[in-house]
Amino acid sequence: MVVGQNYITDMREASVRLANNTIETVRWFQFKIPLRDPNREVVGNIRDFRSIRFMRMFFKGFEEPVIARFATLELVRGTWRTFDRSLVSHGEYLPVDNRETTFEVFSVNLEENGQRQPVPYVLPPGIEREIDLGTTALQQRNEQSLSLRAARLQDGDARAIYKTANLDVRQFRRLRMFTHAEASGENQDLRDGDLSIFIRLGSDFTNNYYEYQVPLSVTPWGTSALNDRAIWPLENEIDLKFSALQDLKILRNALARDPASGVSITRPFSQPQGNNTVTIVGTPTLSNIMVVMIGVRNPKRTVQSINDDGKPKSAEVWINELRLYDFEDQGGWAATGRMNATLSDLGNVTVAGLISTPGFGSIDQRINQRAKEQVTSFDLATNLELGRLLPEQLGLRIPMHFSISENVSNPQYNPLNPDILFEKDLQSLATEQERDSLRQLAQNLTRRTSINFTNVGIIPQGDEPLRFFDIENFDFSYSFQEVFMRSPDMKHDANRIWRAALGYNFAATPEQITPFANLQIFNHDAFALIRDFNFYLGPRMLSFQTNIDRAYGEVIMRPKGEGLLALEPNFIKDFSWNRIFDIRYDLTRGLRLEMSATVNARIDEPEGRIMRGQDDYDWKRDSIWHSIRSFGQPTFYNHRVRATYTIPINKLPFMEWVNATAEYTGTYNWMAAPRAAAHLGNTIENTQTTRLNLNANFVTLYNKFGFLRRLNQPAAGQRGMQTPSPGMTAPGMAAPRQQQQEQSTSRQILDGMLRVLTGFRNFSVNFTEGKGTSVPGFGPSPSLVGMDWSLMAPGTGFILGSQEDIRPQAAAAGWIISNPLLNEPIAQNHNQNLTARSLFEPIQDLRIEFTAFRNYARSTTEFFRANDLGVFESSNRRVSGNFSISFLTFRSTFERRNAPHNQSENFRRFLDYRFQLANRLAQGNPNWDNTNDSITGFPTGYGPTSQDVIIPAFLAAYAGMEPGRAPLSPFLGLPLPAWRLTYDGLTRIPALQRIFQSISISHGFSSTLNVGNFTSNLNFRESAGGFPMAREGALGNFVPRYNISQISISEQFRPLINIDMTWHNSLITRVEIRTSRDIVLSFANNQITDVTSNEITIGTGYRFRNLALNFAQGGNRQRIQSDLVLRLNASVRTNRTVLRQIVQEVDLISAGQQVFVINASADYQISPRVNFRFFLDRTFNNPFVSNQFVNVNTNGGISLRLMLL
Repeated sequence: MVVGQNYITDMREASVRLANNTIETVRWFQFKIPLRDPNREVVGNIRDFRSIRFMRMFFKGFEEPVIARFATLELVRGTWRTFDRSLVSHGEYLPVDNRETTFEVFSVNLEENGQRQPVPYVLPPGIEREIDLGTTALQQRNEQSLSLRAARLQDGDARAIYKTANLDVRQFRRLRMFTHAEASGENQDLRDGDLSIFIRLGSDFTNNYYEYQVPLSVTPWGTSALNDRAIWPLENEIDLKFSALQDLKILRNALARDPASGVSITRPFSQPQGNNTVTIVGTPTLSNIMVVMIGVRNPKRTVQSINDDGKPKSAEVWINELRLYDFEDQGGWAATGRMNATLSDLGNVTVAGLISTPGFGSIDQRINQRAKEQVTSFDLATNLELGRLLPEQLGLRIPMHFSISENVSNPQYNPLNPDILFEKDLQSLATEQERDSLRQLAQNLTRRTSINFTNVGIIPQGDEPLRFFDIENFDFSYSFQEVFMRSPDMKHDANRIWRAALGYNFAATPEQITPFANLQIFNHDAFALIRDFNFYLGPRMLSFQTNIDRAYGEVIMRPKGEGLLALEPNFIKDFSWNRIFDIRYDLTRGLRLEMSATVNARIDEPEGRIMRGQDDYDWKRDSIWHSIRSFGQPTFYNHRVRATYTIPINKLPFMEWVNATAEYTGTYNWMAAPRAAAHLGNTIENTQTTRLNLNANFVTLYNKFGFLRRLNQPAAGQRGMQTPSPGMTAPGMAAPRQQQQEQSTSRQILDGMLRVLTGFRNFSVNFTEGKGTSVPGFGPSPSLVGMDWSLMAPGTGFILGSQEDIRPQAAAAGWIISNPLLNEPIAQNHNQNLTARSLFEPIQDLRIEFTAFRNYARSTTEFFRANDLGVFESSNRRVSGNFSISFLTFRSTFERRNAPHNQSENFRRFLDYRFQLANRLAQGNPNWDNTNDSITGFPTGYGPTSQDVIIPAFLAAYAGMEPGRAPLSPFLGLPLPAWRLTYDGLTRIPALQRIFQSISISHGFSSTLNVGNFTSNLNFRESAGGFPMAREGALGNFVPRYNISQISISEQFRPLINIDMTWHNSLITRVEIRTSRDIVLSFANNQITDVTSNEITIGTGYRFRNLALNFAQGGNRQRIQSDLVLRLNASVRTNRTVLRQIVQEVDLISAGQQVFVINASADYQISPRVNFRFFLDRTFNNPFVSNQFVNVNTNGGISLRLMLL
């Protein structure tokens, strides 16, 4: 076992005392085996290292028994990889077998190889070991180097390693690296200069790179570790000046421009640098180094190399500390200026400029982040009111904005040779014409020019209202913007944008006509509906706006290489004409109509450049004007119609306490098909939304009756009570006082009964219904109000939001295209939202708020297209949606649960109710065959897992209903209310009033039934009356109308009870109990997930008012008085999730825990902006399942909060 062979990198001897007290010398060998070894033996069908499950190591070939001790097995991470391709130098060679050449890469370090033989590893001169600051002992890190071991390296051949990179080294002057070389065998005759070390920098390894080669001096065997300079000779150190690479590139490029020189950029071009050699191939750049290669070369023997014996060489080379050195420290400067001038009331002018030179940057920027170009910019902007230059009597308003700016960027480095200074590259050119061409090509130029006239019009004169035909109602706007850019990649990029707009806006105050207001016969309130009848003769608002936008761009890119054909220009064109119309008409004070419409049209332009002086300019101009005269090609049309009506129900006698409004909104959209798919037709859509709001104020109704008005004004009733005269004697007062007490008691009882009967204070109902239809493949185009009047398509009803089925009429009239490629369905949407609220106050200080809701959403899609015979057919109708409603489930909330077995009475009732509801469904379905299943006993077609059976059984069991009265469909019609109760009247009791400042008791309940995503069942078939008749194949159940993914009930007592007490001594006490449960019935696995939560919270707090504390501030003690607020809360929360399987009828707990939480805090307000707080939180979690663990979290500390604003 020899160091340097068979992957043995080092050997170390040690004296060890054995168990028999004898001292023996043992040897430790270090193996470093490369994973990517081309000579490795592959056993089996393994291909790579991406699925390594185990590693084995075995010895073989020993002639005698051997005892080996195993120390460590480690995987060494390396960012350098071995280059497997050929690196043979150019020239002629005799046939040689290169398979004998081996190349190994490993690491050597100070800790493991400091006593290495024949040459020990030492630190390079000037290098110190780093200190690991992440350790408490401040340990030194193990310094190491890469070792390249080449054996039998043939003449002219090389071996190397490489790594990928992304470096920009232009701001550095040098690249340095330590190198050591030694013979790998004792009998090797390795002399100085027999081998060379080289480094390549570039974008690839063979076609675009710089190379720097240094001949190696050999360190003799047996060199002492004390002589570090002999181990790391100065002659071997790579000290590469980047300027040498740049000068070599400039020289090579200059010679390559002369065909007589014979120099080509694709072949290696070398120049000596003392004993070293610099080479360039292709077009590498120091601004973007993608790969770094380091290798060992046996230089090819030539006529000039008389000392080269041309034999194979074997050596071991160490490389260390590859680093950038000596950065560019020349900085730059920048300046900016700005001037503002106000031209009286005419306007203002702003001029600004900026200049920045290479090397400028902020103090926190890195070297490579500093500017590498000289930037010069100039801006001029002015805002003028040109109407000031005209006579004031004209009233003209002409606001104008003009701006021009230019930004020029001249690079520090030539963009075509990014690592060559631009000025140096200019000097290498022969003629001034070439230099000017390069200056223009390298420059980045951006020039912007714009002029705007916004809202040009005539200012109204005088106080007279405008008439609809007055010119003051019109306004005009125009703008032009041009952006020109030039860069090394673009020859030019010119973009021009024109915008013109004409607007009309007339806002009127139309006269109101009330024909019956002055008739005496209608003065009575009973005739208020007739007396207040009114109407308007004109619209309230009328507006129109037309906008024409045109964008024209021309881009010409530069070719990427010499000799290539010039690229054709690319044109960007966008010419649009948008028109907007809006009218608002109040027919009466209670009936308002609104309509708004938008039309987007495209003006088609001919292809290619459009420029005056071209041969086809007149034809192209006429084509554009023809498109404008025809109002363009419509691409989008939209209008909205809305009617709002305040129903005059409060004008009727005795109905002042009721207010009602109704609103209808209809929309219509027409969208053009993409130009590439015009054969598939356009798309039309419409929607209608109906809203009804009803508000009833019962207090207004009660106040119509005098004896009920007194209940709402208790103070007035008390002022009406008589008090005895001071002159009356006690005997004379006895009888009247007793009589008054009896009358007072009777009145209180009567008032209490009336207050309960009139406890409902208000009631409101909001109902919203929305519908919509989308029809693809529509052929006609829109005209006035979106209609194609020649075909009367799609009909006045559709454009106003009607949801009547237009498919038969559309197919018969040819509105829908008959292309068989049309694959978009007709879609219809239907939404309903109902919300009701009410307030009930049966006694003083007791408020009960009721809330109920019902939400329903449905979407229907259906394909409607022509068959092969041209006849339209409907197919693949699909209905989907969701549903939710407020529900009452409190009757099943407080069930008895068998905690050890997680059993539930509700679940047991659910299982039992299935049989009763299956019989109920079977008896109501005329398609049932009056037979029962022989195994389950359930009626045939309504088995224990039938969706039609499970849903009503679920609702009955968890809502506390009888199965005979349970709804058979989950889509309930009437929502049941949730409530919120609050009572604040306990402090009216004198005994409690003396102790408590306030006592508040609250209680809340809400429950929601949710039907998840439901979809129509394609296998459903029904008979007369809507009864199911088709059956499933496996279980034989009747196929339901809808496939429902899940049904859930979410119930919350938030809170079940809550008591908040504030004592007169500033003590605050709170007790709260909360419960919730979520029951989810899933049809995917026939399982009920039961999630329950119970929580008890007890809290208290105390406020120490005006507590004085001393604080030190600026060396002085300051006394501060503020409130100290103490809070303490403790809660116990129990969560449990139980999976109840319907088929197996078992209950399994899947999650849950009991959580104890204690929160304590103290707050002290030091100042209005500074708050000091101490807190301590502790949470104890005790899980109910075995895969979780008990854990305790404690969180405490001190916080200081500063409010800056």
